[in-house]
Amino acid sequence: MITAHDQIELCSFPFQYEGKWHNATVFFFTDDTYTIYQYEDHYDISKEEADEYCDEHEQRIKEYAEFVHETGTDPLNNYLSVARTETKTSVAFVKFGRYIGYDKKGFSVLSVEWEGKTYENLTELPNHVYDYLQLKRDGMRYIMEGITSVEMLEQECTDINNFAHNSFKCMIEYKLDRPSDVVAKELRAAANKAL
Repeated sequence: MITAHDQIELCSFPFQYEGKWHNATVFFFTDDTYTIYQYEDHYDISKEEADEYCDEHEQRIKEYAEFVHETGTDPLNNYLSVARTETKTSVAFVKFGRYIGYDKKGFSVLSVEWEGKTYENLTELPNHVYDYLQLKRDGMRYIMEGITSVEMLEQECTDINNFAHNSFKCMIEYKLDRPSDVVAKELRAAANKAL
């Protein structure tokens, strides 16, 4: 049985087939066989085919760089230096309530203020806020599933008002897609360096 240690990557390159871009990698194995990895599978090739692919790989990389430069897109995500998302942090101000059984299921959430907007219909909350608060529909209410004590809130949240207002604040970090025109500009600049 051939293991990963018994193979050598000879070259990698992008290529276009039927209007779509794909990545391929040519391998040499210590049993004197060659394969090309593409379309999520290995295919046996001859030494001559391996040599031909590797002789052309720089030209194929240049063709892909030209495509990225022209379109401002990177369908293969080969330009890892260009971030597609950014991390943002915002504060959620949550009003919560108690009900019979909250100590077994979790506090109910009455409203959430997030980035300047108050959400009383919690189905409209952004997914990352909904997930962070571990919200779950329970009959007519939404609960923070498994958050059954103020001590549990204190692990992640601040400014807990456990008496009159039943509220707390949490810092929530989430990823956001960067503006497509900014990403396209950075992709073009990165591709231009490869040309």
